[in-house]
Amino acid sequence: MTVRPLRSAPHGVPPLFPEGIVADRYRIIETIGVGGSATVFEAEDLLTGELVALKAIPAEEKFRRRARREMRAVSSLDHGAIVRMLSNSEDENYIFVSFELVRGNDLSVVLRERRLEESEILRAVAAVCDALEHAHARGVIHRDVKPGNILLREDGILKLTDFGIAQMDHPDATVDESLLGTLSYMAPEQVRGEMLTGSVDVWAAALVAYEALTRKNPYRSKNPVELAEKHRKLQLSLRAERPDLPEAATKMIDRALDLDNQRRPLPSQLRDALLRGAVAMERGGAELDPSIELPPMEPRVRLRKRWLRAVPDLLDVHRERDEHDQPSGPSHVEVRFAAALTRLQPHWPVALTGCASVALLGALPFYPTGWPFAIALLATIVSLRLPLLAGGLVLAAALPLLGNLAFGLVPGAALLALAWVILMARDGGRVLLPALAPLCALCFAWSLYPLLAGSSPRAYIRGALGAAGALAMTLTLGLAGYGSPFSPTPQLTTLGTELAGADDAIATAGAVAAAIGFGPMLLAVVWAALAVTAPLVLAASGRALVIATGLWLSLGMLATLAIPVVITGALFAPIPIVMGAGAAGIVIFVRSRSLDTDPEAAVDSKSTGNQRMF
Repeated sequence: MTVRPLRSAPHGVPPLFPEGIVADRYRIIETIGVGGSATVFEAEDLLTGELVALKAIPAEEKFRRRARREMRAVSSLDHGAIVRMLSNSEDENYIFVSFELVRGNDLSVVLRERRLEESEILRAVAAVCDALEHAHARGVIHRDVKPGNILLREDGILKLTDFGIAQMDHPDATVDESLLGTLSYMAPEQVRGEMLTGSVDVWAAALVAYEALTRKNPYRSKNPVELAEKHRKLQLSLRAERPDLPEAATKMIDRALDLDNQRRPLPSQLRDALLRGAVAMERGGAELDPSIELPPMEPRVRLRKRWLRAVPDLLDVHRERDEHDQPSGPSHVEVRFAAALTRLQPHWPVALTGCASVALLGALPFYPTGWPFAIALLATIVSLRLPLLAGGLVLAAALPLLGNLAFGLVPGAALLALAWVILMARDGGRVLLPALAPLCALCFAWSLYPLLAGSSPRAYIRGALGAAGALAMTLTLGLAGYGSPFSPTPQLTTLGTELAGADDAIATAGAVAAAIGFGPMLLAVVWAALAVTAPLVLAASGRALVIATGLWLSLGMLATLAIPVVITGALFAPIPIVMGAGAAGIVIFVRSRSLDTDPEAAVDSKSTGNQRMF
């Protein structure tokens, strides 16, 4: 076993970080997460060859009690929506507990990115309630149900995790541990330190649903006193907030959020009400006829490309347990490839920053040879942790390029860059995306840019990215002498010569605005509209996908063709516009075909009769 020596660490971070082979069994690969009482690693179990999530808990008495409580709690549970514990061991420094490895996002990320429809939110919380019913029947109270402890595996299966503070029928929790949990999701009796029942989990699950459906949690507090005061003053009502949702679901959520724990429903009652509401919404009605029998508790909600399966069927369970014993060649390769893509997906802002930095800094001659690549490399490294800062640094580095052309451009450009960084504060990874718009236009693939801009989860950012890309494309190609491929802007091709040596910032800004003209401004509006509506295309499937793609591309192409007609009375560059519109259609078609040939997609389609979401 190799263990790093004791070292200082930030508050709340364990002082020891094991590495190498630990407990003569696990080879640590990388860190997954660090908490106040444990560090979780991805590790290889050398006895079985499986990859596991290995929780390393410092061998201090208070942590030891929690670790043993979690092991007892999880070992007594066997449910498809609860993370399975695999093994445990100890040494002089750590308690090691291995769990099944869950790759994916937790529910807080999924909700923040708005990747679930409202009916799917009801199904997800219903799945949590199904897991809680299983746990409560075995005398286990979770006590810390929250979005961060609800994981969505890569293949879509929901997993409830972190039973580290669970209370059992005969808990060993001491008085000072009675307030363990997350303040914002604590029930009133939990804050008061009373003996707890399963109703605290029902409260938390209902609050997760309330927060997801209203985008707010009024109980967020900084300390127990503040939370207790809010419990005294507030009585939440989803029925009042969202009267458009099925009454069966909202009334049961309101019951679950009752301040009196005796009035709250059982997990199974909340589960059935949420499932009934989800089915009603999916069938297009406000309520579901009570005489209609609910489907089996195998809720499936769509999460982008994957189905969220709260309770896998027996075939899935069998495949999951025997996969390492009887791997099938092609399926194994496909799973590995999908896992690799998923691992790379969080790093797309890094790649975007690097490519956009080279494109932006190499647009005009200023820096010595190689400097744009060096600056881009630095920005890429910074974007690993701070993508917004990296984008701001590149924009700052681009200002000397404009100053080299005309010093009068710098003040206005600096103000625009600052405003842009502030606007993109909540989506820092896409700050430099407009720099790729000219490249898309030159490659006869202009429609790819609104599609890329439409990947942002926030509508106002999608619109801003679409408009900024159109203007960036017009200015860049115009100043480079190519001219805009979408509307005649002859003033731009001579703008560089006219501005050479100009120092007056106001006069320079006026000259740039006049050179851009009315046409590119209309194009910015069109691209903004395409970016805002792009998610509607990506969310469609089957025949709806064909119709949505055709309408989206046709309207975008016709609007783009109409701009020069409105201004000059004549068509302008129709061939590049038509060819560019086809680029996005090809990408969407290839993407849909790849999903149609996905083995899991075929299984889902046969078993549910529905197409999958893209």
